[in-house]
Amino acid sequence: MDVPVGTVSIDLSDSWDGLYWSFLVATVLSGITIVQAWIYINNCEMDPWGLRILVIGLILGDLTTTGLDLHVLHFSLVENFGNLKPLGDITKTAASEFLLTMVIVYIVQIFFASRVYLFTRDQLWLPAGIMIFGTGAFVTGTMAAADMFKHPVMAFLTTRQNEILFGINGGFAAIADIGITVSLTWTLASAKRGVKRTDTMLQKLLLYIVSRGLLVSVTQVLFLVVFLTGPGSVHWAPFHFMASKLYVITMVALLNGRHNLRDQQGGNVFSTSSLFTDSRAVREPPPTHILVHKTVELTRFRDDLSNNCQTRAKSDQPRKDHDVQFPEDDKMPRAI
Repeated sequence: MDVPVGTVSIDLSDSWDGLYWSFLVATVLSGITIVQAWIYINNCEMDPWGLRILVIGLILGDLTTTGLDLHVLHFSLVENFGNLKPLGDITKTAASEFLLTMVIVYIVQIFFASRVYLFTRDQLWLPAGIMIFGTGAFVTGTMAAADMFKHPVMAFLTTRQNEILFGINGGFAAIADIGITVSLTWTLASAKRGVKRTDTMLQKLLLYIVSRGLLVSVTQVLFLVVFLTGPGSVHWAPFHFMASKLYVITMVALLNGRHNLRDQQGGNVFSTSSLFTDSRAVREPPPTHILVHKTVELTRFRDDLSNNCQTRAKSDQPRKDHDVQFPEDDKMPRAI
């Protein structure tokens, strides 16, 4: 294509391709966040206010990161249209978005670490290890964000110091998420006792936990690999922009799944899923083996009560035909 005299043609693909796809992915995931938030708000009446405030705060924080991303786009391509200097700068908005993402990721990891603690109180090293790696990722991420405020230029990201900080941040976050996944998978798998209803519920929780762990862990690993192989580019940006949204979506989706689990259990069986879904269990949860034992006892009690009622109905003469309805069985005598 011919370029008119007096104009300059500039190809920004190398510097803005990564950011373009970042904004696209962030916008799509923001829509999923809004849907999950709507479902939670309409079904959170059983949750304590502390949990409600935590979830709403995470959702608002995640949507705030999207707003900050859009501001970066507007500042670089609209407010400074034709000016190439801002394209190499790190604005305070971008640094704030990075810091807020670190906070959201850390809070969600603490939430899941607390669930690991509720399941494995006799093995404190599991949640403690998750906390150590999660805190390490948060501290190094905060240090990297502070450097962005002090040295607001993209070239500073290529320094050895920042490569180390980003490397520790991504590596520790991935290890923490893998630890969460392995710990919850192990405890849920060991909780199976041959009760069909409970085992089915545990299997669904296992599938969700493994899927969630793979998703966030792979995202952190990809961010780490792409950044270390090309810190001077922004090809790592899509994985960073996805981070806060994936963590929030997976956490809220787990909380929203409580209603399906309760419906499948008939609404009256207390089981290990309550550690994720029931506010009373979060305040003072019993050990996993007690929960499963109680589930078996309640199920047997219900079956025994049903059998006794049927036996009594067979032996007693009903006063009226419509008072008692006998099962449709050819071997049973019919009421006259």
